[in-house]
Amino acid sequence: MSNKYFQKALSDFTYNAASGGAIRHLTDVGYTVKQIMEELAFPTPYERVQKGVWERLIETGIILTKEPGSGPGDVKKITYIQDHDQFGKVSFRRVEEAQEEEDIICWKESHMGTGKSGFETLSALLGDERQKNGEASSYMTCDFGDTAQRDPERFRAMMQVLEGRQREYLVGLPWTKERIYHRLDMRMTEILLRLCETEEYRGDLFFMETGDKIIIG
Repeated sequence: MSNKYFQKALSDFTYNAASGGAIRHLTDVGYTVKQIMEELAFPTPYERVQKGVWERLIETGIILTKEPGSGPGDVKKITYIQDHDQFGKVSFRRVEEAQEEEDIICWKESHMGTGKSGFETLSALLGDERQKNGEASSYMTCDFGDTAQRDPERFRAMMQVLEGRQREYLVGLPWTKERIYHRLDMRMTEILLRLCETEEYRGDLFFMETGDKIIIG
């Protein structure tokens, strides 16, 4: 049993030393899982890269597993400190810092349809809301994992309307069956608009500074 734990600890150390830092950095600058796989100098299993990217997106608040504004969230400030022992061997130490508790928001709800007719209105609205709230306070619901498991044909149809890198980003993430909330950065805003234009998106948008919740579909 102890040998099993030793092997896992050794594997985790090797991963952090050889690939972990690179995965976190490349995730931060917007690389997809596929692009990261192509950049890594040390052979790393695809599933491990997926896991590393997913964890980094949660660590940095790009992805939330709880609804924004519903109280204390799962975002923690994570840093990785590089240590050297007396022989010069490098190791990485993960440090978590407590974050301030998030206030509960009473949302002001509005509804919008999808399709080409409402595309310009939605595009203008998103631009306005993102300007008022900033990326860090703007989120969209993502049910990609549930759709992929429950209705694979519809999931494939959704992915087909996206451009290459957009599709590559979404397909590369290990979406869970539970609803996920993704920050409305530029890439996800473009994905959202494309899905709405082709009537492939149903979900909610959250803008935490203004307290606006837009229900799409």
